[in-house]
Amino acid sequence: MRYLRWLGLFCVCTHILLSCEQAQKQNTAKSARMVTNTMQITILNKILYQNIPSASGLEILENKIYVVGDDSPFLYVLDANTFKLINKIELFRSTDFSSGRIPKALKPDLECLTTINIAGEPYLIAFGSGSAPTRTKCYTIKLPATTNATSEVKEYSLKKLYAAMQQDTALLTGDLLNLEAAAVTSDNKLILLQRSANTGPNALLLFDSPEFIQHLTSQPEQLPAYTIIPFDLPELAGSKARFSGAYTFEDKLFFTASVENTTDAIQDGEVMGSFIGWLNISEINTNNGAKALQTALITNKNGQPYKGKVESLVIQEKENAGTYLGLAITDNDNGESELLQLRISM
Repeated sequence: MRYLRWLGLFCVCTHILLSCEQAQKQNTAKSARMVTNTMQITILNKILYQNIPSASGLEILENKIYVVGDDSPFLYVLDANTFKLINKIELFRSTDFSSGRIPKALKPDLECLTTINIAGEPYLIAFGSGSAPTRTKCYTIKLPATTNATSEVKEYSLKKLYAAMQQDTALLTGDLLNLEAAAVTSDNKLILLQRSANTGPNALLLFDSPEFIQHLTSQPEQLPAYTIIPFDLPELAGSKARFSGAYTFEDKLFFTASVENTTDAIQDGEVMGSFIGWLNISEINTNNGAKALQTALITNKNGQPYKGKVESLVIQEKENAGTYLGLAITDNDNGESELLQLRISM
C-alpha cells in the first residue's frame, strides 16, 4: 500500500511539472508573437554633405529634395536623381552664420518641414521647435513656377501658440515643448510630433490644417485646437527613442525616432542609434491612441546600429507590396549632414 501511495504521489507531481513546463512554453510562444516585428531597414547608400550643416527636416516635391538645417538660414535644394546640391533659398538674413553655423543660443532650430495647402496652392512650411524664445518662427515658401523665378518666403510667429502649448499640462509635465517633425495627411490634417526631453511623452499632435494656417497667417489671436496622442517608443541600451521626423505616404505615417543620451531639449548627447516606424493613418484614433505601431532599428551592414542622428525621412516610391524606397537625413552635430538611401521592408 505504501508503495502504491508513493507511486500515486509521483504520478501527480510528474503531471504537475509537465503541465507547468507546457504552460511556460505556451506563454513564451505567446510573448514572442506579441513582440514579433518583421520590419527591416537596409541602408543602400550614404552621401555626405560638408556644406549642409545640421540637417533637421526633409521634403521631396517632384524632382527636387528640400533640406532645412536647425542652425542655418537656408533651405537647401538637391536634385532628386543625382542627389547633388543645386540651389539654396535664403529664409532669413543672419549676421551670425559667418562660421557656417548659427550659435546654439541664437539659432532658429527649424526642425519641421512639410508641404501644406495655402489658398489652394502647395507651399513648403518650416517650423522652429519652440524649445527656446529664439525658436518660435515659422516660414512659408512658395516655390517658383519657372526655373528663373525666385521663391517667395514669408516669416510668421508661432509665439502665442507655442506659449499656450508650453502651459498645456496634458502635453508637457515638467518638460519643454520640442517639436521635431511635421506632416500633412490626405484629409488635410496637420501632424506635429513632440520629442520628449525629460518627463513628458513622445506625442502626436493633430491639427486641422486650414485652422492652423488661419491662425498663422491672418488670425494670430485665434489659437487652433489640437488633439494629443502619446506614444511609447522602443528603447536602445536602456535609453528611450524620441521622435525626430515624419512623412505621410499613401495611407501610412512613417516616422523616425533617435536615441540620444540626454535629458535636455537644447543640449546634444551621445547618439546611440535611430529607428524608423510606421502606422496606418486611419488608425490614429483621437480617443484610444494609435495602433499597429511597427519599428525597426537602422543598422549598418555589419548589423551594428547606425550611429548617425536620423532627423527625418521621405518615401520616394513603393517598390512592391510591403517594400518602400526612401531617404533619411542625419545631423552629425559637427556641421555636416548625411543622406541615407534606404529600403524599408514591412
